[in-house]
Amino acid sequence: MIRRYAAVALLLFLAACSHGARVNAPPGTVRFAIAADPTTLDPLFLTPDAASVDQQIARLLFEPFVDLDARGELVPVLLRTIPTQSNGGISADGRTIVYHLRRGVRWSDGQPVTSADVLFTLHAILDPKNPVRTREGYKLIDRAVAPNAYTVVLHLKKAWAPAVATFFSYGIEPYAVVPAHVLARVRSLRTARFNGDPTVSDGPYRFVSWRRGDRLTLSANPLYWRGAPKVKRIVARIVTDPGTNLTLLRTGEIDWNLIAPAQQAALRGARSIHIMRVPTSVIAGIAMNLGHGPLRDLRVRRAIAESIDRRAISRKITLGVYPVAETLQPSYSWALDRKVRAPGYHPKRADALLRAAGWRRGPNGMRAKNGKALHLLYVQFPESTTGVLVATFIQQALEARGIAVTLKSVSNAQLFLPKDGTLARGQFDLAYIPWTMGIDPDDSSILRCGASENYMRWCDPVVDQLERRVLETSSRRVRRRLYGRIEARVASQVPLLVLFDATYLYAYDERLEGFAPNPVLPTATAWAWRVRSALSRR
Repeated sequence: MIRRYAAVALLLFLAACSHGARVNAPPGTVRFAIAADPTTLDPLFLTPDAASVDQQIARLLFEPFVDLDARGELVPVLLRTIPTQSNGGISADGRTIVYHLRRGVRWSDGQPVTSADVLFTLHAILDPKNPVRTREGYKLIDRAVAPNAYTVVLHLKKAWAPAVATFFSYGIEPYAVVPAHVLARVRSLRTARFNGDPTVSDGPYRFVSWRRGDRLTLSANPLYWRGAPKVKRIVARIVTDPGTNLTLLRTGEIDWNLIAPAQQAALRGARSIHIMRVPTSVIAGIAMNLGHGPLRDLRVRRAIAESIDRRAISRKITLGVYPVAETLQPSYSWALDRKVRAPGYHPKRADALLRAAGWRRGPNGMRAKNGKALHLLYVQFPESTTGVLVATFIQQALEARGIAVTLKSVSNAQLFLPKDGTLARGQFDLAYIPWTMGIDPDDSSILRCGASENYMRWCDPVVDQLERRVLETSSRRVRRRLYGRIEARVASQVPLLVLFDATYLYAYDERLEGFAPNPVLPTATAWAWRVRSALSRR
């Protein structure tokens, strides 16, 4: 198995080294790659996926209420201050939230961003005619009023702990405020031209063009509230092959890109390229589809988990860059219970569990029950180099235990489509998923019965009750305790197996300054990017 990973690393190195002369970058331009075309540019209809394609572009165009800085600390953006009980922004019962908008923020056409835009966007999210991905959290809003142009007051039906860190920010759905004066006249937001041509925005950049299958071009917003960005032009190229990105980096055709740990070696000797490690909110793991027969049996799920050496995955595939994780809570989360442990690597115990569940080895060493083979379909997406290597590792690990595994490669876009995607339709047994957690430790979108990212189709009354309780209390101490119980329940019932807590590696050209990805998005601080004059690669 080690030889196989060494061979893959060698191929990546050779592919990256086969390049011609360096291409000089256009002045004042930053170029990077995204894994696919966005599904939309309207922040109301984004489709979350493993590569955060929609969100990366949307963050360049639109401002959130709050964001995370590079250290993972909550900072106000479209808001003047973050509402808390101590500053009077949240009522004692947690049901009233007062937002004070930042004055001086303007749309790119010069109109001010006001409470009218916030109210319009809230109504759009809650309007059943609009096919937003989810209304979770927002549907708890009983009334929204605007006492003046820069104040919005939300009255909730009941307290909802993630509200401040979730509304118009990262979370279950990363919505952003849209311009009422542009969209109020549109008959249907679902089919609006704005979805592919957002002519007005309030972020650091403005939309210029979109050549599908090739690139998106944005220009600096001269009216941006922090001041016009120093980088005058951004080009996001659509590049589906992660190996191609290495070549583009080395030849100077893009300025930064996320790389897999196995790709680091291919960039050695490229002295003009630096690598930055960024702790992220991404927790990668394997979802088990309980809608399919064998996986309804806890013994089978636990046997699968105990067949997989997660520490070997971290060591051999991620070269130790992605540490083993035990729960869905990122390493920086205040809700992480470090005492909780997912099932460890115990192959003999896995064999015993499979025998107890009636799955016996045949003459060929593979397992069957009542004449039916234990055969699982494992899906992953080719845009992730790490995901591809993990798939092969797990296939071999399970086949060693007598479980036949077929690997299926599905594009990132097709895998995560909300209604018709492979995950949504349940067309898998095992699936490699990098879950991007929000600012708040809320994991209900993954674990509650019928939740939007509950690809496991797992419905546990105990977890459902705990999730209801943890979302209705504002006490961090109580929430930490409840999340610990949720994490322990997931570890014991194994609807999913957490693999690692991703610390992303971003490779970037030395001409790019101010590049500081936050734990959620690499484009969150694009307003601060600067470029020096092109340097020759030595």
